[in-house]
Amino acid sequence: MSNIRTFITDIKSRKMYKNLSDCIAESNNDNYPHLTFRVKSVVDYLRIIEVLSKTKYENFVGGEIIYRGMADAEWKLIPSLGRCLDLSIGQEFNLVNSFLALRPEAFQELNTNFEILSKMQHYGLPTRLLDFTTNPLIALFFACNEFVGTKDARVVCHRAFVKVAQNPIIEEICGFYNYFFQEDVWLDDLSISPKKYLQNLYRNEDYRFLIARPFNWNERIRRQAAVFMIFPNKLFDNFGLFVSGGREAYSSRWEDASIKQNLEMVEKEPLKKMYPNAAVRPFDFASRNFYVTHRSIKLLFDYYKENPMGEYIINDWDNLLKKRFQFDSELQNIDLETMKREFCSIIIDKKKKKEILKELYTLGIDESYVYPELQYAAKKIKETYL
Repeated sequence: MSNIRTFITDIKSRKMYKNLSDCIAESNNDNYPHLTFRVKSVVDYLRIIEVLSKTKYENFVGGEIIYRGMADAEWKLIPSLGRCLDLSIGQEFNLVNSFLALRPEAFQELNTNFEILSKMQHYGLPTRLLDFTTNPLIALFFACNEFVGTKDARVVCHRAFVKVAQNPIIEEICGFYNYFFQEDVWLDDLSISPKKYLQNLYRNEDYRFLIARPFNWNERIRRQAAVFMIFPNKLFDNFGLFVSGGREAYSSRWEDASIKQNLEMVEKEPLKKMYPNAAVRPFDFASRNFYVTHRSIKLLFDYYKENPMGEYIINDWDNLLKKRFQFDSELQNIDLETMKREFCSIIIDKKKKKEILKELYTLGIDESYVYPELQYAAKKIKETYL
């Protein structure tokens, strides 16, 4: 959500929102260092949503706001698979392929890896997808429907471009369940060129995440206006590690004629700026930090753009990047700087959850609407008459 601090200016500059500025709260959560509001009613909530929808952003023509409602304000923006800190022993491979083997008929009409994962997510299997919605009232319902009276809730907001399910980069990332050892996968191994992958995931200055809308293959998906944020694996820069370690530390690499020229080229890159937290000791594997970020790729592309040979190098980028970037067995989290720049939060007072659920009920948003299966309709009727 580009230039999110303009919300404050926008709120204060409009007399009709003069009372809304009272909803701005200090962000005292280390996981969410961004603009935060606090509300006690649906009316307060919708006023904030109105300001979000009317605030204009350059480069976001056609973008839409997505929301994630969390019943506990302390929960992190991490997909269920990402809570497994290390996927090096085939967890995703086993989860997805076991489900496919157990119920192949349930997935035979699905044509994409993204659709397969989104359906598995729907039925509770841990995946690399994180649920969002384009309906702010649905997000508010999810935030208030659990831990009523015991925990503050949070609705996280982000302005995004929602992509189609057949997006080739999304397909490559969702297809990682085909790799048992994900840390053995190189960027070169994907069908997407390394240059396109880096440009699409890291180079954009507005930090566009991969977000896609599933096909409405059932009524619940449609009513929940579901979209998913897709989390790729972390990417590690081996050339940065080799060059920073020096020729003595990685003599075998420097003797490899196929990459020696590239290593000599990397020696001139602004590696200290690209990887400010890189390990000083090259053999200290535990503390190495040459993981790719938006910042490192921006500096990398900008460096070659300004280089006299930059146009030639960028045009031949895929050859120069061979066996440079290797995937890690961990999913990439949203870094705090991106969280600060691209998101905002609306905190719901735990004491007001019950009242807000009643307000949502009058607007037609309740459990039987969000979950259209018959058992929830029966539950609603039972609660009404008994």
